[in-house]
Amino acid sequence: MTPREFKRQQLAKLESRKLQPHKKISNNFIDNVINKNTAGAIKTIYYLAALLESMQQLAPGEQLNLSKIEIDTRDMLKFTELTLPEIRRNLKAMQETSITFINEEEETEEGINLLPYYKFVYGKNRIEIQLFNKIANLIIDVKKNYTMIDTRTLMQFKSKHTLRMLPLLRKIESYSKDVGKRKKFELEDLNDFFGTNYKKIAEIERKILAPVKEELDLNSKITFLYEVNFIQLDKGRPKAHNITIDVIDNSGSLFAN
Repeated sequence: MTPREFKRQQLAKLESRKLQPHKKISNNFIDNVINKNTAGAIKTIYYLAALLESMQQLAPGEQLNLSKIEIDTRDMLKFTELTLPEIRRNLKAMQETSITFINEEEETEEGINLLPYYKFVYGKNRIEIQLFNKIANLIIDVKKNYTMIDTRTLMQFKSKHTLRMLPLLRKIESYSKDVGKRKKFELEDLNDFFGTNYKKIAEIERKILAPVKEELDLNSKITFLYEVNFIQLDKGRPKAHNITIDVIDNSGSLFAN
């Protein structure tokens, strides 16, 4: 689901509830992590999620408590295939990101920093971080978007666009058997989804879709085909109107009907 579709869906839900008060997160967590940073950011988040899942202190009633986590630097480097400077940049980027929660029923708004505290202990190969439990639970949810691909493969991806595409392909592939495993996107939808501002579909095709497809073809069990659809506006050349994406497995067997 693209951000534009999500907004439309939320508006429809709001209308159906006749504007009843509700809770919401005002900005998308995954977009903050991926679109505003690099592929290394999601790898860092994925690693933290693996640690957090094994912890027991994330009690639902303690959402604003801080969880203290000690990381073995050597283990994190091996797991993520990142360098120490990359990990440091990712943690710093997390510290500069905040998530806003709005409760319209109680008329409250709260802002929570993604990473309140981190400390590198270089002589002991240790990183110490502290996270609010409310944020820790969101981090664990991010990991669930990548359950269809093994960790080793995930860490091989270099492009943040590839990492953004994977959950979308998984969602399309999960459509019921009576629905074709395909989806159409217009230019605005694609720009919203990838966090870009391209003026032409050809740019999206050349700079995002083609390289993402190449990376998935080489490393993933799930990939895609895409087709640019044109419309004839006048007597001139046809204009690119939208793009159809079909999900396929990497042996070339088409999921779409």
